[in-house]
Amino acid sequence: MSIKRQAADTAFHNRIYDNAMMQRVRQTRAAGQYCYHIAQCPVGTDETEIDGRRLILLGSTNYLGLAQDPRVVEASVRASEKYGTSCTSSRLLTGTRPVHEELEARLARFLGKEAALVFTTGYLANIGAIPALIGRHDGAYFDAEVHACIVDGVMLSGAERYRFRHNNVEDLRSRLAHSEHERKLVLIDSIYSLAGDLAPLEQIVDVADEHGAWVMLDDAHGCGVIGPGGRGLAHATGMADRIPVIMGVFSKCFASTGGFVAGSADLIDHLRFNARSFLFSNALAPGQTAAALAALDILIAEPEIAERACALGDRARRALRAMGWRCGGDGTQMVPVLLGNDVLAFKVTKALADAGVLVSPAVQPGVPKGKDLLRITFPPTLSEASFSRVLDAFQAVAGQFPEALCGVEERAMSDA
Repeated sequence: MSIKRQAADTAFHNRIYDNAMMQRVRQTRAAGQYCYHIAQCPVGTDETEIDGRRLILLGSTNYLGLAQDPRVVEASVRASEKYGTSCTSSRLLTGTRPVHEELEARLARFLGKEAALVFTTGYLANIGAIPALIGRHDGAYFDAEVHACIVDGVMLSGAERYRFRHNNVEDLRSRLAHSEHERKLVLIDSIYSLAGDLAPLEQIVDVADEHGAWVMLDDAHGCGVIGPGGRGLAHATGMADRIPVIMGVFSKCFASTGGFVAGSADLIDHLRFNARSFLFSNALAPGQTAAALAALDILIAEPEIAERACALGDRARRALRAMGWRCGGDGTQMVPVLLGNDVLAFKVTKALADAGVLVSPAVQPGVPKGKDLLRITFPPTLSEASFSRVLDAFQAVAGQFPEALCGVEERAMSDA
């Protein structure tokens, strides 16, 4: 082996083995607190099996509990039998199926837009749409806590990047006021995926309009749950007609994988030919497309399931706060439990798993430093017996980790 090759091996070894992330992974494994990439076998809607042991599953994004719904499963099977398991091509060439076009038309009507375009994942929707809308001489203004795929889409676009403080309308206003870009795109989430707080959408749209900017709303965690009939934050706030670009996903409420962008017919036609992640990706599998369409049909026919999801979230939040847990996500289906420390998050996750409840810890870099939390959702399909078991588990774990709880004064303020 040459000296140069030895040097290359050392450089790549340092990159692969000695980076900060892998050091943390090894530390977590050594401490017996590693809880990622564990194979699971879902049992029904609300339970999962790990190594032969059943746990109540609260760590997923199955917000409406439809991922195991027999109607959705049957639709997926029928589409796979009819069209095969893969489209074996991009949508541009031979990959488009009638079920893709039907889903796009139904989504557009559901959201009150002229058209929609389905991508293979939500991640691909953002990293494709954003660079198709803005480029090197444009400005991208994004909330400090947007999902990683928005940040990646902005970086791929080559636009000037302006990161404004989380949900801080005045900071956004200041950054827009000093901008002379011809095209300015404001990028926000509807519900921020970890802390669970809502964007101040009306104020953001007003500020964007005032300064000649477009708003692109990532409604991944809102579409299907909040707003009239689950149509998302844009409809909940009456802003749908003032937002040119709405993005969403099928992996949360719509029991599938994939993502979409909705807007004007001209916008969607532009994305068909200019969103590289759409052009150069295999089309969404027919079974997954049909599953999303079936879930959309269920939501339209039974809009009360979205209301139940948020109502159960509020009920769980009140109960957990009464025990002393710090919880966010008011008014949504999310019940993030705020801990502020990654070691504590791992310990509480393991203790809850030992008590029969599976949750998902979110730590840096998934959340800002010091904002480590447990990501929890209560699907509307959860039985009363399981709900009681969950509360019992949190009560027991609260006794093990008093440092995770808020003080008396903080609890009083939360109750108020």
